[in-house]
Parts: sequence; structure tokens; C-alpha cells
Amino acid sequence: MFIKLAIGTLLVIALGAFLAYRKRYRGLALGVGLCVLTILVGLWAIFQSRSSTAAVGILFLPFYAVFSGGMAWLYRNLIHAEHKLLRGLGGLCLALALAVPGWLVYSGFESIALNRSRDAQHQANLADMERNRQSIKNALSDNPGREIEIVERLIAEHTGNRNYLLPLLESRFVTPATVDRLADSDDLGITLSALRHPACLPATLVRIYRTHSYPDYFFQAIASHPNTPPDVLIDLYRRPATIMGLDRSFASNPATPRDILLEIATTTKENFVVQQLLQNPKFDCTLLSPIEAALNRSERPTDSYNRGRLAELRGGACGNSTH
Repeated sequence: MFIKLAIGTLLVIALGAFLAYRKRYRGLALGVGLCVLTILVGLWAIFQSRSSTAAVGILFLPFYAVFSGGMAWLYRNLIHAEHKLLRGLGGLCLALALAVPGWLVYSGFESIALNRSRDAQHQANLADMERNRQSIKNALSDNPGREIEIVERLIAEHTGNRNYLLPLLESRFVTPATVDRLADSDDLGITLSALRHPACLPATLVRIYRTHSYPDYFFQAIASHPNTPPDVLIDLYRRPATIMGLDRSFASNPATPRDILLEIATTTKENFVVQQLLQNPKFDCTLLSPIEAALNRSERPTDSYNRGRLAELRGGACGNSTH
């Protein structure tokens, strides 16, 4: 990205230098001004977008700027031509020069409007889910001893209503079979909630990991779920990284094989990962020294919790361990 951006910027500079060398000063200031305007407006428009790929648009800005500036320069040189046709062509060049920053401004305001619309819809969904959550709570409290039956009935009645299914998947009364069925939903949010449910079966986690068309979306849930089989955790840990922060999930998961915990302890530089390793039920005293070394190279080597826990372990359970 940086190389392409640099090439585009050098192209703008080279064009200006060439025109100056040829003493084509007429329109040069206007062209440079449109170049700068296009880049500034483009950057503003790009940063209005919340898309994860929006920054890719920066690559094209220098080329938009060259086009806009070049059209402005042509306009300035053609508008005073003797022939009417050339003057008309100059007017067209000006329209094209202004069209580029104008389109970028329009895109920026369109992104702002889209963000507002999505924010409003998100708030409406949250309010709807909160009402549904309260409705579910009331239905369960009114039917003690029949919670599983009530939850199953509500799921059947509200199939397709994500604002009702998501709160239902927070209930501990959802059966493993129902969790397994909901994990096959076309809605990624429903599938993710199903995979996070404590009743999610190992087979369900394996199936989504092995067969889903977009498994990366669920890696964090799979890495942190205690029902994930060790072979899947090992495979997920060893595969090329496509998302960040999975070490946090592995470090907190009691199902993570000890060898993986040791590797994390010897490579991590995150204070939070150190904390999760110390709290993992699979912690043993042979991990103490690697974890202490990890804390020393972390961003918060003096973290009070981790220092206190290490001192507690050295003075107690791990006091006589060999390193």
C-alpha cells in the first residue's frame, strides 16, 4: 500500500515539475490546488466509512488527484483558445476536474448517513432484544420446573427472529440438540451465539470448524470453548493466523493442551495473556518461570495482580519447584 501511494504522490510531483520545466505556468496553480483538494476531500471521505477495507481507497487517491489536477490544467489552457470547440472542451475539463472531489464529498456524506442509519437500527435492535429478554425471564419465572419446555417452545415460535433467538441463546435451559441445530443457521450471529453456549457439543464445534464456509468468524469462540476437542485446538493454534488475539482465548481455555500453554507462555508479550495463563486450571508449577519471563517482557511488567499471584505461588504451592 505504501509503495503504491508513494508512486502516485511522486507522479503528481513529477507532472508539476514537468509543466514548470516546460514553462507551462498557466493553470499550474489551479491544477495543484485541485490535486491537494482531491486528496484532502478523499481522505475525509474515506475516514467516514467504518468498513474494514475502506483504507484501501487511499491507494487510489493520488490517481484521482492527478486526473482532477490534469483536467483543471487543461481547462485553464483551453478556455482562452480561439476555437469555440476548444473552449467547449475546456469547460468539459473543468466539469470533470470538479466532479472528482464532488463525488468524494458525496461519498463521504453518504457514509455518514449510512452510519447514522445503522446506529439507529442497532439501538432499535438492542431495545427490542432487551424487551424480549425480559419477556423470556417472565415466562421462565411463571413456569418453574418447566424451563426447558418453555425455552424450546419459544425457540420454535420465534424461528427466524434473531432479536428473540439471541436472548434465548443466553439461557442455560437450551438443550444441546437445539444448540446444535441453531449452529447451522445462515445468520452468523446466531451461529456464533450457539457456539458460545455452554451446552454446545464437541461435535458441533468440530463441524462448524471443519465445514463452515467462513470458519474464521468463529475462531475465537472455538478457541475459548471448554468443549472444543484438543485436536481442533491444536490445529487452530498451528494454522496461519487470520485473526488477532487468539492467544487470549487459548490461554483461558481449560481444554487447551499444556504444550500449547507452554508455547504461549514462551512467546506472548501481553499482560492479559499472562493473567489468563495463571488462572488456567491446567497451570502447573513448571509453567511458572516461563510465565514470569512473559510478564517481564509484557507491556505491563509491574502489573499488581500478576506480580502478586506469582509471589503467592512462589511462596506457596510452587515454592519447592525446580526450574
